[in-house]
Amino acid sequence: MLKGKKRKYAYLLMAVMCAIMLSLAGCSSKTNDSASKSEKDKNIKIVMADRGIQAVEASPNISNDKYVKKLGELTNTKLNLELLSWAEYEQNLTLVFAGGEYPDVMEVNGINSPQVAPAVDSGVFMPLNDLIEKHAPNLKKYITQEQWDSPSVSKDGQIYAIPSTNYVRNLSVVMVRKDWMDKLNIETPKTLDEYVEMLRRFKNEDPNGNGEKDEIPWSARENFRYGEAVFGAYDVIPTDWKVVGGKLLPNFIRPEMKEALAVYKELYDEKLLDNEFLVQQGKDWDAKIKGKGNVGMFIHDPTYPDKWLTEIQNNTPSAELEIIPSPTGPDGKGGASILSPVGGMVWAIPASNEDPVSVIKFLDKFYSEDVQTLLTYGLEGDNYTIENGKINYKYPTDQASIQNETIYQNFLRFIGPSHLENEEFLANRPHGDLIKQGIEVSQNEGRKNDGLGMPNPPTILERPELQKDGLWVEFAAKVLTGKESLDNFDKFVEDWKKRGGSKIIDEATEWYKSNKK
Repeated sequence: MLKGKKRKYAYLLMAVMCAIMLSLAGCSSKTNDSASKSEKDKNIKIVMADRGIQAVEASPNISNDKYVKKLGELTNTKLNLELLSWAEYEQNLTLVFAGGEYPDVMEVNGINSPQVAPAVDSGVFMPLNDLIEKHAPNLKKYITQEQWDSPSVSKDGQIYAIPSTNYVRNLSVVMVRKDWMDKLNIETPKTLDEYVEMLRRFKNEDPNGNGEKDEIPWSARENFRYGEAVFGAYDVIPTDWKVVGGKLLPNFIRPEMKEALAVYKELYDEKLLDNEFLVQQGKDWDAKIKGKGNVGMFIHDPTYPDKWLTEIQNNTPSAELEIIPSPTGPDGKGGASILSPVGGMVWAIPASNEDPVSVIKFLDKFYSEDVQTLLTYGLEGDNYTIENGKINYKYPTDQASIQNETIYQNFLRFIGPSHLENEEFLANRPHGDLIKQGIEVSQNEGRKNDGLGMPNPPTILERPELQKDGLWVEFAAKVLTGKESLDNFDKFVEDWKKRGGSKIIDEATEWYKSNKK
């Protein structure tokens, strides 16, 4: 009888234990399901710039945009985007810091910028070294040491931001009317002298074939904007700085600037350089290149030539463009100012974030194939189809589609490679060969700026006329128009120094010694 009771209790105990185990198993299953659901629905609040993109600015709630939602789906997140106006970005960023309430991640203009540096020093942002090491294999694999070491990303050995990256070496390449060169049997010029000869032939030999001398060999914009080719040949790009004799000098006061201005004077006098360029605004410049189609050479962004050619051909169907290396100077080099390997914006995680791992994992996924497909081609069915295993992209032609493209290709590209680095995308894009050509030329030329990353010296903030667009542009314009002799260049330099330039040089040199290895 006792044995029976024990057996009965034993069976009962086993049943109870089984029930408990099943219950626990069920709870465990529910917990796992909940964890999975929680991970998929992870909320990430982001403060970022609207980038000045029309479609973004016009959106009533960008977080509900279909491309933003798809990015969330691919990264197991629910994204809440709070936008700062690009036109007033720095002021708005300052207000965010003043408010003291921070999102999960912020897009900032470098940890060394005047707006952000004090926040870094006061502990607003967390170091990311350990998070990257443990949770971000793609960031470790694809971001170079040079990019990690950038002062806009790291300080005192600590990484405070995830960088966006520059895929072009500089932002200005020479674009020339290939159909004009072919008609006149002009070989691609290399040296500055060969360039000048090409421009003379553009002016004198009627390459547009209308029987009139209406060609503008080379057109640029106000304050020498998109007119830096000759400065690059002499290594005196006026916005840049060079270490000479242990001091960091602005290029526009170096002796080589006098030589460069002599060439610009020659081009201006012969009308090889558009005589309206000194005061020419963008719309007038565009009208000459695209509307009249009578400009032989201009300088612009290496990622933009397809759009230039399309618009030029709207009025001049026979037009062709080619991207050619910039003219070389006495040292055999040339090109525009070399950019930082890091883009202008980086991503920092506030120390108040209780789950920074989710943010690091989110950013790491920007290098994944599915996210890259979204950021290159948009949404399957809307923007592309798949045929025989290959993507068939509908290159946008109407304004609405073009605006949509800027959302997924530009606005949502927080970090990672650009769609313009995708050879398959370029191969099928109208005039994509020109973009590839522009990027290749950009990667193989350029002038180093020893002042890269330097904030404006304090004296320049107090005396803005001492920067490039002040006294120097005034002097250069007078030289070109014959109102000032180039022989007075040394006098200009001395006057600039007396007005506060010497102090600027001291401030810049101190920054250089403190920040450059």
